[in-house]
Amino acid sequence: MSPARSLPGVPRSALLHGISARGFSLIEGLIVLAVMGILLAFTVPLLAASVARERLLVASLETAVEFRGLRQRAVTESCSFGLRFVPSGAGWSYTLYRDGNGNGIRTADILAGRDPRVSDSEDPSTRHEGIRIGLPAAAVPQIPPGSGPIASPEDPVKFGNGNLISFSPSGSISGGTLYLTDGARVAAVIVYGPTGRIRLQRYEPATGWKSGS
Repeated sequence: MSPARSLPGVPRSALLHGISARGFSLIEGLIVLAVMGILLAFTVPLLAASVARERLLVASLETAVEFRGLRQRAVTESCSFGLRFVPSGAGWSYTLYRDGNGNGIRTADILAGRDPRVSDSEDPSTRHEGIRIGLPAAAVPQIPPGSGPIASPEDPVKFGNGNLISFSPSGSISGGTLYLTDGARVAAVIVYGPTGRIRLQRYEPATGWKSGS
């Protein structure tokens, strides 16, 4: 950079002083940093909440796709399949089984080895950080038009007493609801048994239940 040149009638020292005066002072720099800190304090929590919502949505969509795929597989192969859910750590895991004796998927047949295992156990928390099959510690209201809190929140697999979702060659699926949570928000995968229709709902404490799609 070439040195500052004096203008006619203006001393060189005065010109340099003017250039320095146009720079940021220490106080101005501290004010800028303080403003940036305030903005970050508001932005980071909002960003974290947005990421958590997206993870929960993706996990519920993935679950719905898996259910639809198993329904189609049962129809194509003319054989019943079932997902059995069991508690695993802080959440739940599930394993896929195939009907081995022609009487449909049953918990007793699974435990006796008559309905063989098709896949290893899976857990959504291993694919989606912070997401698990379950419900938050705080009470969650039932999906409208239901009223009151969800019963037995320690059991988020509402597909009968056996925690088993079966897929038959006729295209029907066990009716019920599977809940996923990030600890605050909830996603519900709702299955209408005879038709095999699947619907998603999502819950946030501040807004309540809304369509999850």
